[in-house]
Amino acid sequence: MLLSRARLADPRSRVVLIFFVAALVSATAAAALVLRPTPAVVAIASSPSPSPTEPPTPRPTPAPTLEPTPSPTASPSPTPEPPVGIGSDGRLTVLLLGSDFRRGHAGSRTDTMMVVSFDPVSGATAAASIPRDTVNFPLPGGSVYRPKINGLYQSYVASSGVEAAGAKMKTVVAKALHVEIDYYALITFGGVTRLIDAIGGVDVTLNKAVVDPVYWLSPTKHGVTFPAGVNHLNGQRALIFARTRKGDNDFERARRQQQLIIATVDKVRSKGLAILPALLRVGRNGDYIRTDLPLTLAPQVYRLIGAADAAHATQVVFGPRTWASSTGGTAFALKIDKVREWIARWMAPVAAPPVAAPPADGTAASPRP
Repeated sequence: MLLSRARLADPRSRVVLIFFVAALVSATAAAALVLRPTPAVVAIASSPSPSPTEPPTPRPTPAPTLEPTPSPTASPSPTPEPPVGIGSDGRLTVLLLGSDFRRGHAGSRTDTMMVVSFDPVSGATAAASIPRDTVNFPLPGGSVYRPKINGLYQSYVASSGVEAAGAKMKTVVAKALHVEIDYYALITFGGVTRLIDAIGGVDVTLNKAVVDPVYWLSPTKHGVTFPAGVNHLNGQRALIFARTRKGDNDFERARRQQQLIIATVDKVRSKGLAILPALLRVGRNGDYIRTDLPLTLAPQVYRLIGAADAAHATQVVFGPRTWASSTGGTAFALKIDKVREWIARWMAPVAAPPVAAPPADGTAASPRP
């Protein structure tokens, strides 16, 4: 039932960290940290990724005609295949999960859930956070998951095992939001601290102080403060920054998580390929990262992410009152139609490059310069 160290460290599920598929907010893109391709992982990665849209209907074969063709016409150019790693909608879209798994802790709740999408044509990037207190989340088949959404991953681990849990989460979120999700990535507490330390820490700038007077640091020490201005965070401080919520609420915590990912992605990108050995050392421990993004796609994904328009990225946290309504206490249900409208606007399929039609006189079309 638990996402235990023994299961994560099993040879079938050990991971190697190459890039960390991360979400972005007002100024970020994604980077990726990828699994070592073992048979169990490849089986997940190579299985068809469920899509909320129906496959295109094949075009009917035209009926034969007895009329002669006056002159040969140029065959239309075939629709270009999407770049390797890009989904059928022309985008790279990833579900990012942050798990509270750590040694001695019963369970693996995903208090961080983000969908990140990147348009390789324009460079436009967008990210959406689903708050952990979301309830009545739509499931395939028309039912809903009534408890808080942060327990859904753990329920899949309990019912179908670690290997299938991430893939199932990807399917559920894709169908609920009406978006094609290509891959998922899950990072644990240990993964966060070691990743941040591996890149030398990150800097975040706060407009106002973040104060949580009850945050548990040790049996005898409680409370944490991040002052206004620039804060340099090592791994442990970064994890606290991403977890603290008693000083405000879970929605502000989701925004801090996005901010932390911004800083992490910017730091990794600024280091370039020189940072990869340190990231690889982090990923050799199976307690930290898992994803179904194949290792073979890492170079292509790295190049795609390098084209992201980080300065104009779009972000949202699906909280009240615009995106969710209170159901009592700290629980909120998504206004799913409005959420899907946001997704349809900012994660819409990428238009394929236009294919020039043959001239009316039947002569061959000139190639594009």
